[in-house]
Amino acid sequence: MNLQPVTIEAIPLGRPLPWRLYDRNGYILFARGEQVKSLEQLESLLGDGLLRDVDAPLQTQETGDWAEFMNNANIGIFPPNGIKPQPGEPVQIRLVNRNQQTYYSTRLIGYIKNVSILVTTPMVVGNPLIMADDEPVEARMVTGNNIYVFQTTIQSMHVTPTHYMHLEHPSEVRVQKLRKSPWAKTNIGVMVTDELGANEIATIINLSPDGAHLRAPRSLGEQGKLLKLSFPANMEELGATLDLNAKIKHVYAPKVTPDSAVTMLEYGVAFSSVSPADALWLKALVYRHIAEGYMA
Repeated sequence: MNLQPVTIEAIPLGRPLPWRLYDRNGYILFARGEQVKSLEQLESLLGDGLLRDVDAPLQTQETGDWAEFMNNANIGIFPPNGIKPQPGEPVQIRLVNRNQQTYYSTRLIGYIKNVSILVTTPMVVGNPLIMADDEPVEARMVTGNNIYVFQTTIQSMHVTPTHYMHLEHPSEVRVQKLRKSPWAKTNIGVMVTDELGANEIATIINLSPDGAHLRAPRSLGEQGKLLKLSFPANMEELGATLDLNAKIKHVYAPKVTPDSAVTMLEYGVAFSSVSPADALWLKALVYRHIAEGYMA
């Protein structure tokens, strides 16, 4: 992969991207086929760098990473063939016409094929989110090894016996396969201990079942150094503290974060000797963040 800077002027707006757009650490900012809506989106990412792989072949048709959310002819309508979503599974919805990218958390109650999908009403600070009948929404959920996304509308809102709503049964479902070791954007505080026993507070800004991307105000060591990471894992009413062994694989150039004048140091670490229980927690955390719309 040969990542080279791209100027804002060279990035098409409102049209499918012909190539992936990366940040300076190699994380995908926009996938092939995804559309950049505005200059403001790009300007907010300048601090992380805007790069593309100049050796990768151009995508000349309106296909690519996000076109892998295939249409009805390829995977069928909801639920996709071979997939049986269970009541209680997380569902994220986005209000399409409100000019925002926020995803709200709901739970699947059930579905009547070709009629409607029942989900709980999103709650914001303990109150149901105000929405209207016929309002268009985008829904997404992680089931198996895939992320499923579809456009629909709210058929009706209900308040008894609980707050729930009917979504129109979608005519098209798109799918993207998760990577073998998917990465999710996070903001998790972590205690880092080096080989000499010195402690430092850092932040996990990207997490996968195999490693993490750390941001810290002071040095955590050089490439090849061993670390111990300790951070909380919380899922619904369950919680645990993960204590993991890690090795520094990458040391990135210092950067000034947009919300602070403090220069932060960034590291890529790989986990080692992860217990089965901790591995399960890591996967659960990653998939939860992906389901919430925070895919790295």
